[in-house]
Amino acid sequence: MNLARTALLVIDLQNEYRLGAAWPVVGYDDVLANAAALIEAARKAGMPVIHAQAWVKPEERDGYARQEEILTDEFRSAVAGSEGADICNEVAAAPGDIVIHKHWPSAFRRTDLSQRLATLGIENLVVTGVLTDSCVTESVFDAVYQGFRVWLVKEACGSMTEAMHRTGLLDMANRLYGGGILRQLEALKALAGQPFGGWRCTRPVEFAYTLESVDRIYESL
Repeated sequence: MNLARTALLVIDLQNEYRLGAAWPVVGYDDVLANAAALIEAARKAGMPVIHAQAWVKPEERDGYARQEEILTDEFRSAVAGSEGADICNEVAAAPGDIVIHKHWPSAFRRTDLSQRLATLGIENLVVTGVLTDSCVTESVFDAVYQGFRVWLVKEACGSMTEAMHRTGLLDMANRLYGGGILRQLEALKALAGQPFGGWRCTRPVEFAYTLESVDRIYESL
């Protein structure tokens, strides 16, 4: 991994996913702690740290017309300026970090993320965030299809259930062309410029997983 052409992408690590909030993520404290360690390592390496923050203003909710029909205030997410939409203190943006406000699941849709990455000469993205099966998946697929090599850190992503996280990660693994899956310790080695190991995608749809095999395959990565 050429660190000079690598950035850390941190997706939606916001307060509304904490325990007791509308969209609680299983093991969120661990996800935040792992993401914080990755952020610290990236900054130490002089690598760009990019925070994708779900941030929807009232006038932008027209794009969610069908969703708006069923949403109550309790379940409105990413409300611009709300405490729930704030990035968690554990992984807060620092001077020099890049913050991308998004109002679609993908961090690439209707944002300037692609242009920023091109300006920085980025080829590799190390990814952490939530929800694995929603905004992380949408952002990762857009990144892959735009030609980036994506490296997902499995312990630094999460969803509302462990099953949602694991199947979401395997769905992405099947199409991480040129990239792969890293465990937390191996990701930290990679960001430090040290030799590292991990699972690398070698062909499309490597895992035709079943309900019975999900856990076995996930643990093997």
